[in-house]
Amino acid sequence: MGQDTFLLADVGGTNTRLALGTRKGLLAQTIASYSNDNFNSFIEVLHNYQAKQANRPIHSASMAIAGQIIGANAQLTNRNWSFDSDNLADEIGCKQVHFINDMSGLARAIPVLSSCQSRALQSTPTLRPNNQSLVIGLGTGVNVSALLGNTTLSAEIGHTNSTAPMIHAIESYLGQAQTGFDTIEDILSGRGLERLHRLATGLKFKASEICTMSAQDVAAQRTCQVYGSLLAKLIRELALHYLPRNGIYLSGSVARGILKTPARSEVITCLTQDHPMRSTVEGMPLFVITDDAAALFGCLEIAKVGV
Repeated sequence: MGQDTFLLADVGGTNTRLALGTRKGLLAQTIASYSNDNFNSFIEVLHNYQAKQANRPIHSASMAIAGQIIGANAQLTNRNWSFDSDNLADEIGCKQVHFINDMSGLARAIPVLSSCQSRALQSTPTLRPNNQSLVIGLGTGVNVSALLGNTTLSAEIGHTNSTAPMIHAIESYLGQAQTGFDTIEDILSGRGLERLHRLATGLKFKASEICTMSAQDVAAQRTCQVYGSLLAKLIRELALHYLPRNGIYLSGSVARGILKTPARSEVITCLTQDHPMRSTVEGMPLFVITDDAAALFGCLEIAKVGV
């Protein structure tokens, strides 16, 4: 049992990451990342990965998928890829394939993340820990997962309606009522950041480009600041919904990019503004997960216990 090898996968809307792991830990040299645009299905990605690995027996597989999971089947939300655990077990040659939501994979990783895999944004907690944490993912999509001990709670926050304060902030920035910001994901995903900047400036850039430009471009800087205030509104709401006194963790490519811009100070400023529950919200530690492969560590934790 000590030599069991597990296949681990983190399948997002834009990229897929795979690795092998054992009960002793993740095998860092086996981590590989693929752009989904270069493949027609996950099976193609899997075959490409397997061709580059030593032919070692796989005990089971654990896969974090950015989409809906129903029993033995899963479907990516932002890409037409479907998954069947029995078919994948045959392809891999293993006993069983476990599906989890991608955010649940990140949440399960929190207890085992090292200090070099995350960065503190607000790390002076004043509240007693309650064994509850929260991950907020910002990338191609938006979602969250809460962690209570080693138990994760799945959600679909990104597809819920935008809050009135967020809509008011957008309309104040753009100077008029807007359509197309109906859900949380419409606002805080990468395409939300891109649309916000395009409507404000008439210029079309990728989210990563807007973040980079903010170092010198005033308009991009302002867009990032507005995005930061919108993000802070979501963090405050979710902090009160879940009360994650062990910490709030921001993850995903958009989170990592935007928190290197003036949005970072905007988030902290907005979270510490006067509010009836200010002491509760600002008493929770806030981090950004900096390791792209963090969800694979959560997948390994799940693979080791077989659930």
